[in-house]
Amino acid sequence: MKKIYLALVILTSFQLNSLHIRGTDYSKGPLYGKNMYTPLMIYYNFPSINAKKGDNFSISYYLQTFLIQGFICSDLYEDKYGNVTGTRHIDYESHVLGFGVSFSLLRNLQFGIDARVIWYYGGFMDVIIENFHHTFNFPNGGREYFERNALLINIENKNGIKMYLDEPNCSFGDIDLWIKWTFFERRFVSLATVGAFKIPTGRLELLSGSGYPDMATGLIADFRPFWLFSIYFQTGIVLSFDTLITNNESSPFPMFNGILSFELNPLKFFSLIVQFNIKTLPIEGYDDFPHYDLGTPFFSNPQTNILVGFIFEYNDLTWQFFFEEDPITNSGTDITLNLTFKHKIRILK
Repeated sequence: MKKIYLALVILTSFQLNSLHIRGTDYSKGPLYGKNMYTPLMIYYNFPSINAKKGDNFSISYYLQTFLIQGFICSDLYEDKYGNVTGTRHIDYESHVLGFGVSFSLLRNLQFGIDARVIWYYGGFMDVIIENFHHTFNFPNGGREYFERNALLINIENKNGIKMYLDEPNCSFGDIDLWIKWTFFERRFVSLATVGAFKIPTGRLELLSGSGYPDMATGLIADFRPFWLFSIYFQTGIVLSFDTLITNNESSPFPMFNGILSFELNPLKFFSLIVQFNIKTLPIEGYDDFPHYDLGTPFFSNPQTNILVGFIFEYNDLTWQFFFEEDPITNSGTDITLNLTFKHKIRILK
């Protein structure tokens, strides 16, 4: 016990000494990126913006790539001859190239624009995922009974939103505009409000957009209790314009967006981040397609995604990588992998 106490004293002294020497924190923000689950991707969702003030007259631009794999089936039935049949609802692979720019006009006022190009195709990862699941004794969800590397998205819902695709395609997605105002900041706390507007440049028939504008508003907060650890919190509401049109064929629900992110940032150039994305879906599924475990209709449960990622930062260059999935309610893609490069240009140093 004496050795443990001695180690704790040394570690605490080291932390306090490091805090004194550095005089600042090494927080790098939550994991940035749009959610790629089809019922949410065609609408606006907050990409996880940090609340901290920026630099006067600085510009940041980024390039990011997503690799997405999704599969959902129902009504699996095995006859006496061992033949298995079922209904696929989601079976595809997708690649997304995202790019964007943000500009700090003042330290507490920041503007941003995000856009993306989306490819849907049959893919090549089915065998890899099946073998991964078999290795760790994870369920395959029935994907092993269907044709590999196929493309089919058929998300039936009560909201009149036709989400169907059975052929590969490539299209330009929506353009997202956002503005952030940091209205309070102290050494360990930053609070901000954010607003957003989606320009509907994507197309519903290609599942790259809903075809209607969206608007969103939210609150974000950063907490930096000490130099080694940071917490990020975000909450917001997204409303699509087709909800406001009476007698319209599509009528999505207003969507709640929330994140809770924990960052371990022991080094100036490195952070480990675990993030929870909680979002309600804009659609309600049918009762004849219940969730495997929850019993409620599929495509009706909130998304509870878990993201695990790293951020590397050197001077004004940033690299981000994360892995994302929803193992709780299955209201997300099977796998989403993200790689992002970001560069900040300081106009006034």
